[in-house]
Amino acid sequence: MGTEQLQEYLDTAVMLAKEVGPAFKDGFWRTGQFAATSDFAAEDKQGNQADCVTAVDCFIEKTIFTRLRQIYPEHKFVGEETTAETGNEYKVTDDPTWIVDPVDGTNNFVHHFPYTGISIGLAINKEPVVGVVYLPILDELYTAARGMGAYLNGESLPLIRPPVLTTPTSLAQCSMVAEHGSARCAKIMKSRLDSFARLLLDKEHGGACLQNLRITGAAAPDLALVAKGVAEMYWECGPHAWDFAAGVVLVLESGGAVFDGAGWWGSNVPQKDRVPRPLNIWNRKIVAVRHVPDLPDRPGSGREIQKQLVAELLETVEDIEYAPDGSH
Repeated sequence: MGTEQLQEYLDTAVMLAKEVGPAFKDGFWRTGQFAATSDFAAEDKQGNQADCVTAVDCFIEKTIFTRLRQIYPEHKFVGEETTAETGNEYKVTDDPTWIVDPVDGTNNFVHHFPYTGISIGLAINKEPVVGVVYLPILDELYTAARGMGAYLNGESLPLIRPPVLTTPTSLAQCSMVAEHGSARCAKIMKSRLDSFARLLLDKEHGGACLQNLRITGAAAPDLALVAKGVAEMYWECGPHAWDFAAGVVLVLESGGAVFDGAGWWGSNVPQKDRVPRPLNIWNRKIVAVRHVPDLPDRPGSGREIQKQLVAELLETVEDIEYAPDGSH
């Protein structure tokens, strides 16, 4: 696909993100059309008290998809709220597919925590090629397209660059963002919390001694932190394609890397096969690592270190089973 076509898709995504920005702000501050509590209507999603949906989610997703269908009637569309209504019953194809989370970090949104935004991604041949993450309350617009770089409000990413941007060689030198997820059954929570404990535990007691673990409440902004260079890694099992499709493009175009996030701890994966695998955005397991500068006189070492960090992470965390998005 040519650069001109990708630029058109990116421009369209940016236009739509900005178009729904005022509605997002009205919902966040309960002003304008969402001033009345009855018009906001935060509800548990599919009976899950740990997850919710608001009238703002539905309004923004409907607005974006209505406009996209007018511009690209032959494209496919996957959105958090419409997919929730249909029970994940959609076919994943190679066709251009717009993947939208109208309010990523809805719990943050409901509780007035500004780390929440609009995520618009485009996948072609099942791979994300365009990503826009707009955080209206923070006035941060992240944009990226394959082969065209990643930007925050027009400034090239990562914002933190050598020599300030260091080359970590172990998890003990890394800050990581992750999420506890909305699945709160005992088995999943124990697995996730055990993984967090091993990551944080000191090396004398068998842990990775991760320097810092942040749980911020929103996957797309998490990936934006990795792209920006202010977090070394992001790991999560359970998010959907709409949570991270756009953010993946940000990470890749800022020099970062993404891989499958299925952990190896306690698994029967043979040692010879414990190599980071390519990411499939529909499989709901992801690990991302920021741009890592090459070591002096070692060209290509940054890419090697990215894989080493990911391997160390996957050796420490457990896999958590989730059904893939869509049908294949």
